[in-house]
Formats: sequence, C-alpha cells, structure tokens
Amino acid sequence: MFGLKTKIPVCCAAVALTLLCAACAEEQKEFVSHPTDPETTPTMVSRDVKTVISEEGHTRYRIITPLWNLFEEAELPHWTFPDGVTAEELDDNYKTTTTLKCDSAYYDKRANIWHLYGNVRITNTDGDVILTNWLDWDQNAHKIHSESFIHVEKKDRVIEGYGYESNETFTSYRLHRVEAILPIEESRFPHPNS
Repeated sequence: MFGLKTKIPVCCAAVALTLLCAACAEEQKEFVSHPTDPETTPTMVSRDVKTVISEEGHTRYRIITPLWNLFEEAELPHWTFPDGVTAEELDDNYKTTTTLKCDSAYYDKRANIWHLYGNVRITNTDGDVILTNWLDWDQNAHKIHSESFIHVEKKDRVIEGYGYESNETFTSYRLHRVEAILPIEESRFPHPNS
C-alpha cells in the first residue's frame, strides 16, 4: 500500500524523533563551582526588615533595620547590621518600654551577645537617655556593659563618665569613672505657660 517513496520520509522522521528523545533523556546538567567563604559571604541578606522577636511565647522586641546579614555557616555564627538598627523592648500590652538605636550592630549567636557601635542611644521607661559609642548586651547574663564614654540624661541631672553597667531595662545602672554630674535647673528652661 505504501511505496518506497513514502517509507523513506516516515523512517527519517522516526529516526529523527528517536535521536531527539535520546538527546533529551541524556541531557546533562553542569554545575559551575563557585567557592564562597562563609566568614565573608552571608548565608542570607534581608533588606528593609521590620520584625518582632518572642520570648517564652510573648512578643518582647521589635527590630527595624535597613540591612540584616546572617552568617549561619561561619565558624562563629553571627548576624551583622552594618546600616544600623532600632530595637524596642515591649511590655505585655505591646507598649514600648525601652528604645535602642545605633549606627551598626553585631550579634554573636553562640555567646548570645549583642555588640552595638556608633551613636548608641537608649531611652528607658523613666525617660532617661543614655548616649555612648559602643555597648555590649549579654542576654545570658541579662547585663549591659561598656568601657566607652557614657552620657546619661536624667530628669534632674546629667552624668558623664567612662565605663557602664546596667540591667536589661536600663533602669538600674552604675557608671565607673564619673567625670561630671551636672544638675539641671528648672529655671534654665522656662515653663511653656509662663
């Protein structure tokens, strides 16, 4: 029924289809090796982060940062915040009790210690403002520590010195080498209704 002329194109099409299927089945994927150093290359980079952190089922902290680098594969796993970070401690009603801002931060995951650098500014529930250039927060010991210059603004005085220890809420603290205690006189700041 079919002549030789029709069998040749059909055979050629069948051979071509067989070769095409074989080529697809034998497709090999090649991976280009791209060595990365886990000490300098982040595992993950997050931008424009706004997140909350919970402890024991309660939301305790709000963190806002433009850049969060996670180095989970480094020998000492850590996070960096090279463009600064704002952290707020929240009470059980989600109201901010303590605010912390700094130019950059480093979090050591194994030791559970935060290192805060550059224009560190803390405001606590009493309205005290604490200014310094660096501060360490040991979450395991629940202590804040610095050997840097510290400027503390309270409602009635300004205290300046070197070296600082505090609890995590910045409500109970001690300056080591006090350089100045300056009383704030109410008469220096006239009452707005006078």
